Amino acid sequence: MKSKLTGILLLSCLLLAFGAYCWHQAEQITTDNAYIQGDIIPIAPKVAGYVVEVAVDDNQRVKAGELLFRIDDRDYLARLAQAQASVAAASAQLTSLEEELRLQKILIAQARAKAEAADAQKTLARQTHERHLRLLKSHSVSQSLVDESRAAITGSEASLVAAKAEISAQTQRLALLTAKQSSARAQLQQATASQELAQLDLDNTRVLAPCDGVVGNRQLRVGRYLQPGASMLDLVGVDRLWLVANFKETEIAKLQPKQRVHIAVDGFPELKLQGSIDSLAPGSGASFSLLPPDNATGNFVRVVQRVPVKIRFDAMPENQALLPGLSARVTLITGSTQ
Repeated sequence: MKSKLTGILLLSCLLLAFGAYCWHQAEQITTDNAYIQGDIIPIAPKVAGYVVEVAVDDNQRVKAGELLFRIDDRDYLARLAQAQASVAAASAQLTSLEEELRLQKILIAQARAKAEAADAQKTLARQTHERHLRLLKSHSVSQSLVDESRAAITGSEASLVAAKAEISAQTQRLALLTAKQSSARAQLQQATASQELAQLDLDNTRVLAPCDGVVGNRQLRVGRYLQPGASMLDLVGVDRLWLVANFKETEIAKLQPKQRVHIAVDGFPELKLQGSIDSLAPGSGASFSLLPPDNATGNFVRVVQRVPVKIRFDAMPENQALLPGLSARVTLITGSTQ
């Protein structure tokens, strides 16, 4: 009787354990279609030229701002010197025009002073002539003196006309010089911009690391000619890694951000990592492929689609160097969040 009771209890425990296991498995979602990813930055020059120095080796770790390689800068130094000479010439031209403008304003002021003096002389001559006319009636002055005063009026009027003409001419020259000044200022700005571009091109002959990382896929060699935008090495940010797990479309309804996941990396089987879902892709992996499938033609075969899910690591291991491209296995407990 006692052995029978023990057997029943043992069977009950086994059934409970099996039920708990089945329930646990039903709440788990696992995929081995997962890969570590990271920032892989193609490094390309902004200017063309021959490589004269390669400062890094294969798989070398570099810091942000560290020199990667250098392009022959002799042509760019000459262009910068040419641009600097253009700036100096444009600046001298502008300075000369500004001095001419200053002198021209003085000439206009002098012409106006002459016009004012001629106008005053005309007024005085007219007053003198009128006085002589009155005196002529009483025979106090001679006719010749009256004629002289009339001639003085004519001379002062001519002087006033000449002074006004000079003002007009000098004012027109001032307008011309002002236009030349604006043109010279624009030329100086253009020359300055060309100098800045030449300086920028010269600076770009030194290609620096944009961030911390490890050099990979290095194809650089001294003497090789590079075109702008041609990638000759990659910089891998091994300290900024994440995981992309491709879950079946039948499973994504159970996925949501911040859910906890367990991560096993194939290259480090003893390493157990933790993480959480960051976000789900806005489409299946096939929809972002170079040639998306077209199910409107031919025979249709239904295939379960995969949806990329971005997962962030809680902490990176200190001793093992995880690398982009390594395979991993992700296990998610549905409903578990941070």
